[in-house]
Amino acid sequence: MPVARNIRFVTLFVVVLFARISASSLPNISPQQNQTSQRYSREIEAEVARWSKQLKSAGQEDRLEAALNLAHLEGAAATSSLASALTDSSALVRAVALAGLANRPGTSVAPLIAVRLTSDKDPFVRKTAAYALGRFSGTERTAALIAALKDKDLEVRGAAAVSLGDHADTDAVTPLVAALSDKTAFVRAQAARALGINTKGAAQATPPLIKLLTSDDDGDVKRHAATALGLIGERSALPALQTASHSSDSYLAQAARDAIAMIEAK
Repeated sequence: MPVARNIRFVTLFVVVLFARISASSLPNISPQQNQTSQRYSREIEAEVARWSKQLKSAGQEDRLEAALNLAHLEGAAATSSLASALTDSSALVRAVALAGLANRPGTSVAPLIAVRLTSDKDPFVRKTAAYALGRFSGTERTAALIAALKDKDLEVRGAAAVSLGDHADTDAVTPLVAALSDKTAFVRAQAARALGINTKGAAQATPPLIKLLTSDDDGDVKRHAATALGLIGERSALPALQTASHSSDSYLAQAARDAIAMIEAK
């Protein structure tokens, strides 16, 4: 498979895998199906062993195929093999391994993913790691995502802001406020959204969010700022929201009206 096609395929795989609500690839099994379940488990173990062995192949294509298959298999052995692939020489293999580990939030792999985000030289791998960390919680996860808000690659910064918006975390509020000044509109918009997730804990963000609402050139940024102001709930935002509620941008106007309703209901 040519490298260019490989990259497109892996990108699509990562997107699809992150979109899955559950990582479970095994069916619900009733007690009556116990014998079948045991046979099925042995088959899964054999599959994991097969792909884990292939993951050590000298050929990138073989290792990529192995990582793609392991990403869909459950169990500690599959998780361990994917974790070992995080240091693979191929960026594509590392990215697939990260996507596979993202669907295992109950495991202790977050620190390993954080290392990829903070140290990997490939921006696609760092972006994948940033999105993967959105499935986890904890100080190491937050610290890595905060650091990534200053990444030289705009897509990595955007991914970090997106993931910081997956969970409320007051430790991220000050860095997210700084990200409201990012040169990239997507980063500013996602930083605003993440601040809104923190509600009252992000009260300090009210003045810069008002500034975005009233002066940013990007409509999406303004809409996210309006929504965030509503979630935070500071009444000092009402004048700016009242003005925005009459915007010619119907989506912004609706977001502002919704935000006003949220504040007035508090």
